[in-house]
Amino acid sequence: MTKRNITNLNQLYLPFGEKSSRALSLEDRQKAFWFLVSVSVFSLFIYVYAINAAAHHIAVRQNLEREVAKMESHLSSLEFASIELKNSITIETAREYGFAEVKEPLYVSRNTQNTLTLNTSVR
Repeated sequence: MTKRNITNLNQLYLPFGEKSSRALSLEDRQKAFWFLVSVSVFSLFIYVYAINAAAHHIAVRQNLEREVAKMESHLSSLEFASIELKNSITIETAREYGFAEVKEPLYVSRNTQNTLTLNTSVR
């Protein structure tokens, strides 16, 4: 004896409802093809632009690095010149420009109100 399986057309479907199926027509396939081609061409243009922009930015960065190196060397030469001028100042040079030594310097002192004042009183 063989057991007979009873099958129904709706037996293989889940009980969530039937979904309609649609076959792609030739026109839909052509639209999809041209859409994919246009996306590919657009992506290629974006890629070429990005490579061009990266090369441009690298060149600009190299130019800026050269400028910074020039400025740093100029700044260091100015610093050395400033140090040389600072070391060349003597008391005689200061007197030529009108500076004089102070015999009695004025000091800032602290009073009892915890404020700073200029002490001008003669002792």
